[in-house]
Amino acid sequence: MTKFYKNFFLLMIPMALKELIASLVNLVDTVMVGQLGESAIAAVGIGNQVYFLYTVFLFGICCGASVFSSQFWGLGDVKQMRKILGLSLHLSVILSAIFVFAALVFPKQIFQAFRADAATMEVGITYLRIVSIGYLFTAITTAFDFSVCSSENAGLPFLVRVIGLVVNVVLNWILIFGHLGVPALGVTGAAIATVIARIAEFVVMLSVVYSKKMIQAAKWKELSSISKDLVVRFFKTSSPVIFNEMMWSLGIFLYSWVFAQISPEAMVIITIVQNIERLLLVFFHGSGNAGGVLIGKAVGAGHYEDAYLYTKRLLVLLSITSAILSVVFIFARPLILMPYDVSPEVYSQCMNLLIVIIIMMNIKSLTFLLIVGAFRNGGDTKTAMQIDISCVWLVGLPMVLLGAFVLRLPLLICYAMMCMEEVVKIFVCIRHFLTKKWIQNVVS
Repeated sequence: MTKFYKNFFLLMIPMALKELIASLVNLVDTVMVGQLGESAIAAVGIGNQVYFLYTVFLFGICCGASVFSSQFWGLGDVKQMRKILGLSLHLSVILSAIFVFAALVFPKQIFQAFRADAATMEVGITYLRIVSIGYLFTAITTAFDFSVCSSENAGLPFLVRVIGLVVNVVLNWILIFGHLGVPALGVTGAAIATVIARIAEFVVMLSVVYSKKMIQAAKWKELSSISKDLVVRFFKTSSPVIFNEMMWSLGIFLYSWVFAQISPEAMVIITIVQNIERLLLVFFHGSGNAGGVLIGKAVGAGHYEDAYLYTKRLLVLLSITSAILSVVFIFARPLILMPYDVSPEVYSQCMNLLIVIIIMMNIKSLTFLLIVGAFRNGGDTKTAMQIDISCVWLVGLPMVLLGAFVLRLPLLICYAMMCMEEVVKIFVCIRHFLTKKWIQNVVS
């Protein structure tokens, strides 16, 4: 038991910190741009919705690859790990090209969908077009990131994120506000800073991987010579993960679209609280991902009872932790919102909405562990997909559409109705976990 917790925390801490850094990047943009007014916050918020949709699709591809990577790691098969990395890179680059095309060609239509006013659209379109240039670098960095973590080395991805954050913050300070003799570029400066930060992460990731000759330091031939059998096995197991992330993220995207229809200031409120929510959940996402590596490794090695026991221990640990943190965050809400320069009405709504988000953190921490950590890495990607998608599309979206368009309820109530998705999800997840049918070896 002691060895398990030691291995878990050695993985979880850098993974959680990596999640924290990734969340801080968006938060930094929102807070610093927030000094320019609510139109600037909305512009960056809509641009980040596109980036969120992109990264979730990307997460689906790389998470699908990590199911194989973690189980191949349990077998000690480095050759196959490199082939999976190559397949992940090919798919990630294709995905980035699609999103870059959409951001460059259809930015006006994207902002119109969120009912952006003329002022928001003017700066937002420029922001989106510039920031999309970084999508390609994000694709390559993320593919390596997931593979490195699957081999129980989370230190490098954390270092990469730290460097990206530092570069982003420094360049934001220079380019947004016009320091060190550089003209103040406002939202455009934030976009340029973000792209340069993505390039910095890409350079650091590949430089360290190849200079240290890590497992992922594969030659092009190793990354491209992928057998038909492996491709078929990959898509059979990973396509549910990819489809899951695509449909789930589309559902989340539609949530934001519905919220934007409720009131003019709703998009500002949602942008602020969603960035804060990502920060609140970083520990639990890090825990779920770290647990997933250990669970996948146990399944790949044939230690099925260990995989079940590991998940059970983590469920107890996260339940206790989330309950304690909820109490702390409820009282810390004024401090959390302090950096934002918004109207009293927006501030008040954010304070109330944060209560709902903090309460739901207790459930989301467990559903993430079960769906992403246990079911996917345990090999049962199909059931994970069915639970995740059905709860969004059959519970969450109907509830939020009912609240917003039929009952004409305020944002707070609509958001609370949307959260019924997670309530249903946790009951279904626990029931499936107890059956142990999610433990499926996909590499032997």
